[in-house]
Amino acid sequence: MDKKRRNMVSSKNISTNKKIDCILNTVSKTVSTYASHGICTRKFELLPEYGCGSIEYHYFDGLSIGFFDAQLKKDLNLDSSYLTNTLKLSYLIDGEQIIKVDGKIYDLTYESQESYLVYISKTLGSTQYSKNKKIKEVKIIMTPHFIKKHKLDLEYLIHNKYALENLNKNFTKPICNQTQEILIDLLTNTRQGLSKRLFLESKALELLSIQLDLGPNVPIKNATSDTIIKKIYEVQFIINSDLSTQYSVHELARKVRLNDFMLKKEFKRVFNMTIFEYAINARMTKAKKTIKIWQKSYL
Repeated sequence: MDKKRRNMVSSKNISTNKKIDCILNTVSKTVSTYASHGICTRKFELLPEYGCGSIEYHYFDGLSIGFFDAQLKKDLNLDSSYLTNTLKLSYLIDGEQIIKVDGKIYDLTYESQESYLVYISKTLGSTQYSKNKKIKEVKIIMTPHFIKKHKLDLEYLIHNKYALENLNKNFTKPICNQTQEILIDLLTNTRQGLSKRLFLESKALELLSIQLDLGPNVPIKNATSDTIIKKIYEVQFIINSDLSTQYSVHELARKVRLNDFMLKKEFKRVFNMTIFEYAINARMTKAKKTIKIWQKSYL
């Protein structure tokens, strides 16, 4: 199903330069900065006039991993000069973005439960964020050092295959189950020091491997961009992200903006079990993994 271009009539233009920090400093304030075992971590809070929420970045050895979790009060249009010669991997767990690329006659629509991989050279453009919507995104940016270190261009020709200026309207991929599990691991990670650094790099490479295996403009088998299906997978993500919480169908339906009947019907069709059965099964699976880890630690 073709995506319609959104009419962002009240967008606010914000000029930026090439550094990510300048974009963040325009709409947010730094609340903490610290370094440990080669990892530099910076956390920001959105300024009240723009909304509420946090943005956190981890930088090390040519790799940047960012976590965005915010609720906007107004539409924003961030005009950007992107970082030169970087590979960007994005996962939009919740929200909506309109991406404009200089030289293209159409906009690129990026929606909840989608992902994309793009190589950014000196192309200019902007990203529009919709007001009154939850923004939850994981961004991974790889510099030329990281790309060379892992021989990504030699093996995958990313400079050409994933060039931003070559993107078409079908540039996104649905977030699959395997990817969801990795994203949840990243979002719930509590490791510190060297363990954290190794964990973050391994998960970034794992996500990249999945995306590269799909190839540019190759859809996931049996996947659909239908809005209802995206909402069903969003519910799956909410459940798996916090197994300690017993959500009601009504609570989940409100979170993803579906009616109760449609949510129950489509969830059962997609996963061949009810929401309650899925949550119980997920808790049992996690408990079994925990027991195995506990047993190994005492052998």
